[in-house]
Amino acid sequence: MWTTILLVIGAVFLLSAAYAAASGAPWVPTKKGDVARLQRLLNLKSGDKFVELGCGNGRVCRGIAEKHSDVEVVGVELSLLQYLVAQLQGARSHTTFKLQNVFAHDLSGYNAVYMFLMPETYQKIESKLLRELQPGAQVVSYVWPIPGWEDRLVQVDKAEGKLDLFLYKT
Repeated sequence: MWTTILLVIGAVFLLSAAYAAASGAPWVPTKKGDVARLQRLLNLKSGDKFVELGCGNGRVCRGIAEKHSDVEVVGVELSLLQYLVAQLQGARSHTTFKLQNVFAHDLSGYNAVYMFLMPETYQKIESKLLRELQPGAQVVSYVWPIPGWEDRLVQVDKAEGKLDLFLYKT
């Protein structure tokens, strides 16, 4: 009986992770050293609202929350297992994690967005970002630029041996 229960739980976690990956957000964590680069690039201020789309285990959200206690931090994750890990690891931070598809999450209140999604997902999410974010909101993508956003590009943070961070303004 316990074996069956554990198999069902394992299957739910695996199916959830597979669904998240197929939706454009496989779990590949942002490198620890790049969280500090992201913090510098965003230059968040008191009262800002930050959201990470596809937050995985919540590493970036926790890093932002630790440095900015006066910023509202939200992580959105589709994989049940990663969401639960984020909840457990982020329990002491002032971070909210939501088990939700990024396309269903309302972005209208945020002025800072971070994404490490697959390149084809950026093409799908572009209209949502432009429709829901206020003008001047910061959007950072990790590794890949957002296609068609060359005129919105503010800065590319390049560091030797590190992956690129692309800062845009809506």
